[in-house]
This record gives sequence, C-alpha cells and structure tokens, in this order.
Amino acid sequence: MLPESDTLQQEEEIHLRDYLQVVLRRKWIIIAFLVVTVTIVAIKTFKATPIFKTSVQILIDKENPNVVSFEEVMSTGGLESTFIQTQLKIMESRSLARRVIKSLNLKESPEFKSDEKAKGFSISGLLSSLLKKKDSKNKSLKTDKIDEDSGLVSGYLSRLKAESIINSSLVNISFEGAHPDIIKTIANRHAKEYIEKNLEMRFAASQDAVEWLQKQLFEKKERVEKAENALQLYKEKKKIVSLEDRQNIIVQKLEELNSTLTSARTQRIGLETLYNQTKKYSGDPELIESIPEVMNNPLIQQLKKGHVGLRTEITKLSDKYGEKHPNMMRMMAEAKELESRINSEVNKIIRSIETDYKVAQSREKSLSDALEEQKRVALDLNRKAIAYGTLQREAEGERAMYDILLKRMKETDITGELKTSNIRIVDPAETPIVPIKPKKRLNILLAAVVGLALGVGLAFFLEYIDNTVKSPEDVERYLKTTLLGVLEKVKIPRSEKPVSLDILAHEMPKSTFAEAMRNVRTSIMLSSTDNPKKLLLVTSTQPGEGKTFVASNLAIMIAKTGKKTLLVDADFRKPRVHKVFDVDTLPGLSNHFIGESDLESIIKPTIVSNLSIVTCGLIPPNPSEMLGSHGMELFCKSVKERFDTVIFDTPPAITVTDAVVLSNIVNGVIYVIKSGEVTKDMVKRSILQLSGKKSEMLGVVMNSVDVSRGSYYHYYSRYYKYGYVYGDEEASKKNRKRKMADG
Repeated sequence: MLPESDTLQQEEEIHLRDYLQVVLRRKWIIIAFLVVTVTIVAIKTFKATPIFKTSVQILIDKENPNVVSFEEVMSTGGLESTFIQTQLKIMESRSLARRVIKSLNLKESPEFKSDEKAKGFSISGLLSSLLKKKDSKNKSLKTDKIDEDSGLVSGYLSRLKAESIINSSLVNISFEGAHPDIIKTIANRHAKEYIEKNLEMRFAASQDAVEWLQKQLFEKKERVEKAENALQLYKEKKKIVSLEDRQNIIVQKLEELNSTLTSARTQRIGLETLYNQTKKYSGDPELIESIPEVMNNPLIQQLKKGHVGLRTEITKLSDKYGEKHPNMMRMMAEAKELESRINSEVNKIIRSIETDYKVAQSREKSLSDALEEQKRVALDLNRKAIAYGTLQREAEGERAMYDILLKRMKETDITGELKTSNIRIVDPAETPIVPIKPKKRLNILLAAVVGLALGVGLAFFLEYIDNTVKSPEDVERYLKTTLLGVLEKVKIPRSEKPVSLDILAHEMPKSTFAEAMRNVRTSIMLSSTDNPKKLLLVTSTQPGEGKTFVASNLAIMIAKTGKKTLLVDADFRKPRVHKVFDVDTLPGLSNHFIGESDLESIIKPTIVSNLSIVTCGLIPPNPSEMLGSHGMELFCKSVKERFDTVIFDTPPAITVTDAVVLSNIVNGVIYVIKSGEVTKDMVKRSILQLSGKKSEMLGVVMNSVDVSRGSYYHYYSRYYKYGYVYGDEEASKKNRKRKMADG
C-alpha cells in the first residue's frame, strides 16, 4: 500500500497532466488570443504619441499655528504626516488647477486641444478604460448641466501628481504631456501658484484669527471679572481671611486631641481592669490584699510587719503567762488595733482605685466629645475650602486663558503683516528629453501575458462546458468502462493506388491504424480467455461515430489470425456493410428470416481470406421485432457452429432499441465512441441499457482521436520513428533505406 504522501503526489501529478492536455487540445485558441492581443497592443503602442514628464521639487516647512496652540499641547508624531498629506491634497485641488489654467490660458494651449491624441497608450490603461466605460456613461446620463471648464480641469489633474519624499519635508510636483516646453512651464507655474495660494490662505487665516481672538478676549474679560467677583463675595460671606492658616491650626488641634484621647483611653482601660478586680475580690480580704496596689503600699507593709512581729511575741509569751496576763492582753489589744488599721488602709486604697477609674472615664468622654467637635469644625472648613478652591481655580483659569488669548492676538496680528512663506522651490522643472510613455517592451510583454491568460481562461472555459467524451482518460475516469483501444483520426495519404477507408486494415497492414486495430483485437481476446466470446455486437451512441468502420476492420484483423470470421449487417435502418465490401445487398438476412433464402445463399465471401459477410437484405418494417425473434436465435446458433467469430453491426443504441434487443442473444458488446461527438451522459445512459442484458460489455473503442493533442501522442509517435507510415511495404523499405544511407 502506498503512503499517503505518495498517493497525494500521484493525484496532483494526474491533475497537472490533465491541465496540460486541456492546453494542448485548445492550443490554437490560446495562440489566436495571444497573437491578436499582442498585435493590437503593438499597433496601439507604436502609433501612440510619446508622453513626457517633468517635476518641480519644493520644500515645505511645518508652520506652527498662531491662534490658540492647543495643537502644541496635544501634539503627537502623526501630525507631521497629516500636515504633509493635507498639503498634497491642496496641490491637487481643483481650485489651484483653475488658477494655473487661467494664468497660462491653457484653454488655448495645444497641449489640451489635442488631449486625446496626446494620451499615451498602455495595456493597463486600456483595461481600466474598458472597465470604466459603462460607469462613465451612466454618470453622464444623470448630469443635466456640466461646467464647461470641468473637463479641462479634470484633464489637467489627471496629468498632475504630487508625491512626498519619505523621511523628508520635500515634495515632487510632476506633470505629464506631449509638449516638453509647455509641461515645464505648467509645472513651475503650478508650484508658484501653490506658494501664492498658501500666502493668501495664511493672510486670510490671520485676519480671521485676529477677529476671532478679539471677540474671545471681550467675552473672556467679562468671565474673568465675574469669576473674581464671585470669589471675593464668597470670602466675605464665609469670613475667610487665610484659609490655609486656619486649616493648619485645626489639623494641629485634631492631632493633639487624638493623641490625648488615646492616652486617656489607655489609662482608663488600666484602671477599669484594676477596678473590676477589686470588686471581684471584695468578699475575700486575703485576695484583696494580693492586689499589687495593696501589696506595694509602704504603710500597709509596715503595719503588716508590726502585726507579724506582735503576733510572734504573743505566741512566745502565751505559754509562759497565759491569756489573762496583763502583758498578753495589752499585746492582744495592740494586734487588733494593727489589724483594724490595715483593713482601713486597704479600704482607702480600694476607694481610691474606684475614684481614679471614674475620673479617667469622665476624662475620656470629655476628650472624645472634644475630638468629635473638632472633626465637625474641620469638615465644615473642608466644605468651605472645596467651594473656595473651585471659585479660585475658575478665576485663575479664566485669567490664564485671557492672558493666552491676549498674547496670541498680538502674535497673530504681527505675523499676519509678514509676507514670508514656509514653502520654497528647491529644484525647478526642466525640459524633459526622454518620453516615459508608451513603454513599448512593457506593453507588449503585458499584452502577451494578458493574451495568454485570456486564451488559457477561454480554453478552460470551453473545456468546462464541453461535456463530450474526447479522450481515453474520459472513458476510464467518467464512464468506468474498459478501454479496448484507441483509433486515431485517419488521413488517407496520396498514392497511385486508390485506398478504401472502410477496409484500411486490409489495404494498409503496416499502417499505424492497422496496429491500433490489432491492439483492439488483442484486448477483446484477452477479455475472454477462459470463455471466448463468439457472438460480438458492435454499436455506438448515435449515427456517424464509425461503428461500421470499426466492425469491418475488426472483422478483417480477426480473420487475418486464421479464424473463420463472419460480419453480419444487422442495421436494418441504414445498412452499409454491402457498400464497404462492394457486394449486392440481396439476398440478405431479412430474406433468410422470411424464408426466401437459405443460410448458404446469404453468406458471401470477401477479398479478405477467412472473412465472410451477411448483408442486410430487404429493409423490414419491424427491425426490432425481427432482431429479437426466434429466427434470429436460430441464425445465431447456426453461424456460431460454422464460424469462430461472428460480428454484428447494429444501429446506434440511443436512437433505437435494435442493439438492446440483440444484446440479449450475443455474448459480448463492443461500444464505439467518436471523440468529441457525444456527451458523457448520453454514453452513460446507453451503456447502462446494454449492461443489464445477458451479454457482457467488453469495453469501448475510441474512434477518430486526435492523438497529437493528448497524452497518447508520444505513444503513437513511436510508430513513426520505426517507419510505420500510411503506405505499402515499398514505402517502408524506402524509408529504411534512406535512414541507413543517412547513417
């Protein structure tokens, strides 16, 4: 199995070969288009009036506008190209063209009086004029009145071209025409008129700008006064002297209050924690005394120390004196006194903690209220500052715009009085010597390309609409039928001995045609090697395709192999076999069917050995019924026993049913197609009618093929190289002798 790439390559080669065959088949159409197109263009080119071209080069410096320079603020790199493109459009404007025409009186100039004759010829211009012809006619019908100078201006502009030079401020203004001196004057005048027009436009723009600026200044002055008055009234109403200083003071106070509040809140949180702890331990003296403020109190520590010492002394003396001893009682009283003082001091500390907590809480609230009040004052001041800033910016903006307009008005007024231009002529136009049109070589080359393209296009169009069977490739590709052989278009050579075309295979056995018939004979034999077909039917699609010609020569070639062959003329519509072999048509096949003649009497010998024929005989009124009758079956059975091969020449299959009826009796069908005569659909339909019968469709014989126009040309040319020509053996011997002498 071939790889996919090889298969695709093979298909592509097949398509390219098909395209080449189309070109070869229609080569005379292509050559005719090529010759006609080149001839017409060559005549037009050599008869055309030479066209010259001259150019004037100018320098355009970009000029900044003298009005309000918003462009300078918002300028980008694209403005430079936009400026140049604008100037190019002005150079090619109709108003500037009218100025030049009027100043030089070009209406009377020979350059424009002979406008049609002065136009150079080019193949591209010819094509464009053909395309625009219809459109111009439609436009002319719609126009009721045309300016008498519009045609002159249009003609002038069609010759003028302004082009900018890349990466520079230079511009070329070129003009074309048939008179070198005149177009030189026109180009230079056009540049000067452009400069003059630019100055006039600048002066007019300056005057308009001054008037506009004066009007804007008056309006802007009123707006400045209004904005400044509004700002002053607002300051008086809100009693604002220095808004920034007041804002700084308020911000400073906010920062101080915020810092103090944070410190007070921290202190309050600490006292609140201690206060909550004292409340929690209020029922347990020992836990109360564990509070750091109680434990760290110096007085309480001192009292506790004295109390501990006294209790120690009481413990020592209790065993010695007992509880009733005066000293013991005195010390016991002192111990109680110390305990009372300790509890009193602890309670004082607890009350002090509670008092400090409430004071801190009150102080925090006061600071928080003060901070909120200061924030309100700050927000109110900010609102005033916003309105104040808006009025102030509006006043400053109006004042700035007023100053800009005043400055620009003074600059514009001064600039408008200056008669300087930013445009200068660098190289004036010179008298051209060498014409630019017509370009003879280019025109002829383009004509050849266009003619070849049109010819090839027409060839492929004709090929597309031509649905006839023209080549063996059509048989294999579209009809899907076996190709038995190809018979080229026969041309009888001049000779002393007259030659019959119908039995050419017998009279010229060494010819290319005879060799082609041998190929057909071989193909038929190879198609039925296991079961040889004795009864063969030859038919075609329509009359005139050479079925009798093929049947006769095929019978001759089979008979030359030594086989007993019988050619039967079964065409009861238009019989021709008796004319081919120059015998009487009576008695014939129809006479045998009606019982007038026996089989022996209708079988007639011919000049070809082993070949006999049966003519048609009388033309019956019912040919189809006679061919499908029982008598025909008996006839076929009889001749099948006596002959090796029997060939029936029948009418065309698409017009009558004779061939279809007889195909039920014979063994094989041979279909003849004349190249370029019948459509593929007709052949398909006819072959389909014959394929469903008892007989086998052996294949197709292509007749009258022009081998010089297709891929079979090289196949047949080999015969000519070996000396096979349309002639006898003497001619072949002469050719061989001549070749040997040349060698």
